[in-house]
Amino acid sequence: MYMKIRTLFIIVIALGSSIPCFAQHSIKGRVIDEKGEPLTYATVVLLNPADSTVQYYDVADKEGYYQINYIKPGNYLMQYSFVTKEVIYEEVTIPSDSGEDFGDKMMKAAIMAGEVMVITAERIPIQFKSDTVAFDAKAFKTKTGAVVEDLLKKIPGIEVDKAGNMKALGEDVKKVLVEGKEFFSGDPKVATKNLPADAIDKVEVFDKKSEEAEFMGIDDGVRDRTINLLLNEDNKKGYFGNVDAGGGTGNHNKTGGKIYRFSSNFQSALLGMYNNVNEFGFTGKDMDTFGRQVSGLNTTAAGGINLSYNATGNNRYFISYLASLTKTILEQNTSTENFLKDGSYYQIEDMDNDERNTPHRTNFGVRHKFNNTHNLIIDGNIGITSINRVDQVLTNTHFNESLVNNLDNITNNKSNLINFNVKGVDIVKLNENKTQVKTAISALYNKNISGLDWTNTTTIYNPDRVTIDDQYQDNTTDRLMLSVNPTLVQKITPFWYFSTGVNIGSNDNNLNRKQGDFRQDDTFIDSLSADFNANETFVRPSLSLQRSTNKSQVSFILRTSWSQFDKVMNNNSFGKSNYFYFLPGFSYNSSYREGRRIELRYGSSVNMPTVNQLLPVTNTINKLSLYQGNINLIPEYSHNVSFIWSLFDQFSFTSLFTSLSAGYTKDKINWSQTTNRELIQIIKPVNVPYHYTVSTNIYLSTPIRSLGIIVNAMSRENWSKGISIINSEDNIQTIFIHTLDLNFENRRKQKLDIKMGGSVSLTDSKFSIAESINNVYFNTSYYTDIRFTPNEQWSFETGANVVNYNSQSFKEAVSIPLINASISYYFLKGEKASLTLQGYDLLNKYSNFQRISGTNYLMEQERNTIGRYVMLTFNLRMGSGIGKGK
Repeated sequence: MYMKIRTLFIIVIALGSSIPCFAQHSIKGRVIDEKGEPLTYATVVLLNPADSTVQYYDVADKEGYYQINYIKPGNYLMQYSFVTKEVIYEEVTIPSDSGEDFGDKMMKAAIMAGEVMVITAERIPIQFKSDTVAFDAKAFKTKTGAVVEDLLKKIPGIEVDKAGNMKALGEDVKKVLVEGKEFFSGDPKVATKNLPADAIDKVEVFDKKSEEAEFMGIDDGVRDRTINLLLNEDNKKGYFGNVDAGGGTGNHNKTGGKIYRFSSNFQSALLGMYNNVNEFGFTGKDMDTFGRQVSGLNTTAAGGINLSYNATGNNRYFISYLASLTKTILEQNTSTENFLKDGSYYQIEDMDNDERNTPHRTNFGVRHKFNNTHNLIIDGNIGITSINRVDQVLTNTHFNESLVNNLDNITNNKSNLINFNVKGVDIVKLNENKTQVKTAISALYNKNISGLDWTNTTTIYNPDRVTIDDQYQDNTTDRLMLSVNPTLVQKITPFWYFSTGVNIGSNDNNLNRKQGDFRQDDTFIDSLSADFNANETFVRPSLSLQRSTNKSQVSFILRTSWSQFDKVMNNNSFGKSNYFYFLPGFSYNSSYREGRRIELRYGSSVNMPTVNQLLPVTNTINKLSLYQGNINLIPEYSHNVSFIWSLFDQFSFTSLFTSLSAGYTKDKINWSQTTNRELIQIIKPVNVPYHYTVSTNIYLSTPIRSLGIIVNAMSRENWSKGISIINSEDNIQTIFIHTLDLNFENRRKQKLDIKMGGSVSLTDSKFSIAESINNVYFNTSYYTDIRFTPNEQWSFETGANVVNYNSQSFKEAVSIPLINASISYYFLKGEKASLTLQGYDLLNKYSNFQRISGTNYLMEQERNTIGRYVMLTFNLRMGSGIGKGK
């Protein structure tokens, strides 16, 4: 079966590559202005005369020349466009009777009315502005009922992976805005996976400065690659949305609805869903990488609301709320080989889990500009989560094929977590904007109340010994962090700025634990219970010198950190500790050419140990793996440097992103692990002298027009070297991970959209205490996605994946295939209704499997997940603008 799938990949690649070879027609020419000067970045597009969708295109180079190759014979509408120029249309036939050279095309200035340029309703597929690339959504044909994510996949320069993560012009997309405003501000995929594609008029891609930098007029060099979705006029008024419902084999079902309303000063969205097919929230399946899909059988109900209001000018206030209820039934099998200096032992763990998880999350923000010299920015979030979980775990430990110990555990866990985080920034400009005062105030509060009770039956063999624990553990964790950071910024010259500030705050942490035995009238066990506090007070003064121009920014930062750390358990102090660190920083950012950017950053930081790392009380929930904190831990002191160079060629739509980063941590908090003769582990955090990391990332996306394809390649290298302590001996562990992903997709996606490729990941781990622990293993995967849309009424989709885990360092090789397919039929006026027949895991072979390499172990883990099913879903789209102008 797997060989057949690989053969299918090869056949499809060969067919896809050969299709363009049957049409070898080209056109070329030059675009100039009235003075005969070349119009760089003018776009020349061949449109389908029937619906004005893009068929072929090119961008004029620095000399104004364009060339479009490999054009299929036929009639086209040829469009010339350039900012500030009148759009030109011509009907052309390919091949042209006049030959390939279309000569010079002069574009006239757009008509001016007084001092205002008259903008006509011309549709320009691709438009280059000073710092923005804008795409006309209607020029890129999508299937009926598509969402924004489907539209983005059609647009040159934008790539969307299987999890919905986006790259635009070579860099990761950090923000997705709707009409320039936040939309469910926590996750950009909420917009791309839910908003209908036919509600979008234009897609803008640009680098967004921080809002503080925008108001202060001082570019700090920080950029977030941003996509802004501009709506059609019909969708800026009234309501639109959709409802769907489906049912299938195995009692699988799903239903949901979405309603949107946008206007000039108000936007709202209401989302709701229910399903038992392992889909969470509103961002699709929780699958960041193939092979690590959703675990267990999950039933989810979720709802969300987004509100944004523009009062006057730039003042706006927004809030969003997302909530869900998920019930999970999980079966997990874990096999672990634990290495010792003189051998290894094995643990096999079988777990059954029944969990009910109810998270609520609210994001809010205020953008209030009092006047041109006073601005207020507030961002915050509130999270409330309730978890009820029951675990049944059976663990067997073997050494030399003999059973050494056994643990039979049943645990009930109930926890309630509250998170609150808010940050406000107030900026005041003085002295004709030459002096600015910025005050940032932050507050963070976490509270977690959990109650556990368990029954452990632990058996130690040879000699036989059985112990039974019937205990409970109640934990209450509180964290309150407050800080205020006033900063004075002074303009020295037109490009140089000096700033000084101080960050003053406190970080108070408390852990109250009560553990006892049910058989002893619920009395506390003093040695396992504690009331522990770790409180930090810090003062961090800073000085910085910054130079900022339109193209480059450089800053030098001098920062120090003084903190007092107090650790108290049961009202007894361990003594206050004072720490002083020098925290320098440097950054340089330059957009030295159009589409070229370089960035160099160095920073240093201090990381304080957490309450759980410090608490000197043994946690005995798992009698085979005991954990104890270390009261003597000191802070980690880290230095990190990064270099980024990126390129986007507007003429060829080639993207190249490269990065190199390195880090050094002194007094790294790592693990000390001791295994006794009964193979019981005692784990404790300790400070080790150092930890090094180096990583590189290269991403390339470029079209090969002669083959009619786009090539996307990614290479990632991660190297780390650190120390862990195994049975009181320093173990220097070096891990080198190599990852390569290569995929191909066709350029013209009007009816047929194909993407296929493969990836390989190689992990090489070395340990100093014994060569026998060293291990090397690699994983490979092959994947393809095909979508065929012959007309407005039909759409066909299929996807195939195969993941292979090699047997080196493990007992055997594992291959996991997954094949999905769907057929959609659209009907009613404007194709507003559809029926979709979907088949998931058609081979019924998929499993949730992964392999992990740890400090001194190799682990294989397999979990149950949803299997094969077939579902029929009905969808109905409603509201203004839906089904128009596709």
